[in-house]
Amino acid sequence: MYKVLDKDIIEMEIVPHIPLPKRGFPPTAPLCEILNAILYKMKSGVQWDLLPVSALFSDKVLSWQSVYHHYRKWCLDGTYMDCWVAVMKRYKGRLDLSSVDLDGSHPWRASSGISSAQETLNHQCALFDR
Repeated sequence: MYKVLDKDIIEMEIVPHIPLPKRGFPPTAPLCEILNAILYKMKSGVQWDLLPVSALFSDKVLSWQSVYHHYRKWCLDGTYMDCWVAVMKRYKGRLDLSSVDLDGSHPWRASSGISSAQETLNHQCALFDR
């Protein structure tokens, strides 16, 4: 079974932020395995239809379409952003943001004393203070 994160980390840090379904049936596979499959896809960059689902699930194997359904649902309702902000708030004191590297497309501005990269960093830090 492929693992991106340890099962305990997924269950303690991410699963509490995933909303339970209000209608319909609950997922047939454990949420930590669904999240592990999504994280594997994000880390490896594999296409959805080439996702090795038989290697990612232990008991009940979901199809790649089911994994994509959960990914899409949680993207649209803002679950991933809420989870990310909550985890960043929790570990804010441990983050070293002094050497944050952006993707290089953020040029330095000569007209002001603060670079656009620093302004972006300040904006991202403001998200954690909410």
